[in-house]
Amino acid sequence: MSTDKGHWIHNKKFEPSDWFGFVYCIENKETNQYYIGKKQFWHGGRKKAKTYGKAMSWKTYMGSSKTLKKDISKYGKSKFKFEMIDLYKTKGGLYYAEAYLQMVCGCMTEYLSDSITPRFYNRQIAAIRFVPKEFPKQSTKRYPNKLKKRYL
Repeated sequence: MSTDKGHWIHNKKFEPSDWFGFVYCIENKETNQYYIGKKQFWHGGRKKAKTYGKAMSWKTYMGSSKTLKKDISKYGKSKFKFEMIDLYKTKGGLYYAEAYLQMVCGCMTEYLSDSITPRFYNRQIAAIRFVPKEFPKQSTKRYPNKLKKRYL
């Protein structure tokens, strides 16, 4: 079993060849900001492409956010926690899990106590690149629990 995960923390041993990718959370321990994302273990796309099936550089990957990368340079890598949340076997599962976590965590709408600084480095969810002008009402936020009670 693989034990070298680079700077990533994960509670279980795993073999990357058994998985498509992982969803992760990067925490800035200095500012209490986060980044939720996904990373594939292997290059996909067209099977004729030169990189198809080759390993990605996931062990050293530090997110795609320019703001996050700037803060890693500013504070130093040791001030960040790189956590694998879960592993996924399919592209669909991986992409859905990332979007789900970003929505449920409020990546586009949560702010630090100064009400100015975003809590998350994320600036888009599933290619939606805007901060909404209207936010979900309490009845909307409660609806998933109400719906779950119907079918549980």
